[in-house]
Amino acid sequence: MLGVFLFCLFFAVLCLLIRFPRRQTATAWWVKIVTKTPHCTYYFGPFDSATEAKLNQSGYIEDLEEEGAKGIAVLVSQCQPETLTICDEEDDDERTTNSLAQSVVNG
Repeated sequence: MLGVFLFCLFFAVLCLLIRFPRRQTATAWWVKIVTKTPHCTYYFGPFDSATEAKLNQSGYIEDLEEEGAKGIAVLVSQCQPETLTICDEEDDDERTTNSLAQSVVNG
């Protein structure tokens, strides 16, 4: 009886995989946002179409503006980013140094 149950379960999963194949992420659409301050690149997605990506980009821009990002440039393209957020280490080191200096002055 357990064998029949496991076979039915296997068959159901197999049918779902055949009916709903996974989307190829290499052809997915992504919103790429580059900011000057901080100097970072952000990828948002994946999306099924360029139109879907463009419809969603304004929310990402608003979030970054609320966080104080300046000099925002946006590009919608088909790609497969390996890293979703990329920031210059020098920029991070400078912010850390400034924070430490501010704590010493205030502390």
